[in-house]
Amino acid sequence: MFKITPNPTFTTDVELHVPGEDKPGIIKITFKYLDKEQLSNWQKNNGGKSVLEALEQIITGWDGIETDDGGQAEYSVDNLKKLLSTYHSAGQDITQAFLSEILGARRKN
Repeated sequence: MFKITPNPTFTTDVELHVPGEDKPGIIKITFKYLDKEQLSNWQKNNGGKSVLEALEQIITGWDGIETDDGGQAEYSVDNLKKLLSTYHSAGQDITQAFLSEILGARRKN
């Protein structure tokens, strides 16, 4: 049944460009749900902020990222910072996935 109030968080697959690979890396990221006013404020208030600062406001967790020793990389601001500095398009990829999901944009198959 459709709920009048959405869940406070949602999880979606995010495709990250991996240099030299034919296919993107796919991770799951859990985001905070933002209503229209909150989304508008988030977009307006992040004009002067870094991508890290903007994303840390909406990401609550992730899955599918390994550490160098093969373990699970837990979500933290430090690990997000490392991801963003290692993969140049990650900030754009994550932001686009968030906006596409929250705005209801349909994905192409």
